[in-house]
Amino acid sequence: MSANRLADAPRSKRNAALLSVALTGTSVVVKGAVAVVTGSSAVLAETAHSFSDLLAALIALAAVRAADRPPDPQHPFGHQKLEHVSAVAEGLILILVAGFVVVQSARSFGDPVENSTLGIVVMAASAGASFFVARRVSRVARDAHSAALEADSAHIAADVWSSVGTAAALLVIALTGWVEVDAIFGIAISAWVAATGGRLVLNGMRVLIDETVSQDDLDTIRDALEAVRPAGVISYHRLRARRSGAVRHVDVHVVVEPTMTVAEAHVITDQIESSLEERLPSADVVVHVEPLGSEPEADAHY
Repeated sequence: MSANRLADAPRSKRNAALLSVALTGTSVVVKGAVAVVTGSSAVLAETAHSFSDLLAALIALAAVRAADRPPDPQHPFGHQKLEHVSAVAEGLILILVAGFVVVQSARSFGDPVENSTLGIVVMAASAGASFFVARRVSRVARDAHSAALEADSAHIAADVWSSVGTAAALLVIALTGWVEVDAIFGIAISAWVAATGGRLVLNGMRVLIDETVSQDDLDTIRDALEAVRPAGVISYHRLRARRSGAVRHVDVHVVVEPTMTVAEAHVITDQIESSLEERLPSADVVVHVEPLGSEPEADAHY
């Protein structure tokens, strides 16, 4: 990401989160009204899904605001992990809502559905609006490496498919009179929602327990180390990297000639840090210098 885009990231993240809140808030009101009018379990499932999306959007908005605060004495590494806490919370909300809708769909199995045409129109409109908002939020999440917005965009993307499914169920009812399909689709939508929630929880927990960064990021880091290879650097070892929000924390030990001065070692660490930060603009790099003979030989690279 360029320097300008990095500087604009906090504002872009907040705007994307506010757009999500506006969409999901409107969806809850409109879908809730349609659920009352039609008596449809599938539309009720969609209303509950949109309500969970609204909660998720509000959580994401709070998370991106908090995560962008600078480090302080109590949080010297910053607050970026709040975004991953947010993602886990959003996933758990989806799972709980899915369970609620399954119960309600089972209870209303075979109940009549009224005004199915209205439901079809509203669900189709909701799918279209959600599609465009999901693309916008997903783009900002990708550019800003925002876990909270990534989870939020997953919520909205799931809403696209669940709205399409609900519209299809209502269309089947309108054409065939097979009302049982309403509850079947309600349960199917809930399974989809629960699966999405499970993925969000799993991905968020991976970061919270400091799982290493992606293989692509590791390859980028190794390429940066290979590209610099300053004179006097013999090898490197103990390469560690983890993700926290948009930041990649990178820690590496480099082995140098024992005769190297402190000033020379300082220049080398600056070169390595610059090389890494050019390839990973959001990286926080720490380089440890060790004299030859002090490192575990089995761990050495180059």
